[in-house]
Amino acid sequence: MLNFEVAMEERVFIDKARMPNEESLRAALARSFAFFEALVRYTGEFSQEWKYYNRRYGWTLKVIRKKKAFLWMTPYNGYFHLGFSLRKAEKAEFAAEALPEKTRRVIADAKEFPEGFAVRFTVTDEKSFREVFALVELLVRIRK
Repeated sequence: MLNFEVAMEERVFIDKARMPNEESLRAALARSFAFFEALVRYTGEFSQEWKYYNRRYGWTLKVIRKKKAFLWMTPYNGYFHLGFSLRKAEKAEFAAEALPEKTRRVIADAKEFPEGFAVRFTVTDEKSFREVFALVELLVRIRK
């Protein structure tokens, strides 16, 4: 089951002058670094860039495909968030998949923005990584 609620969110990269690198990510993410790295490798054919938004949100790795945001990953202390926006038709395709109930609810309840329906998941361990990875694979398949 994906961990949707993390009690105390600790953003570790809020200093604009300190863009994350492999060493600092490894230290901050600890055990979840391997999951972060696996997703970076899986999306390696797409453009990837670190973006600094502001002190509140800090640094986020943005994955871009065909000049549009594909997904984003934000590191915290010991875990990371992965998010993406679903277009209306994509949301229906995700709803038709055999997904865990909690995941289905997050997608069904996603708030709509001009870019689509924004969803966000927390990766803390092997189980949450496998579930998020399956969603990313589905997103790649749908957008091919």
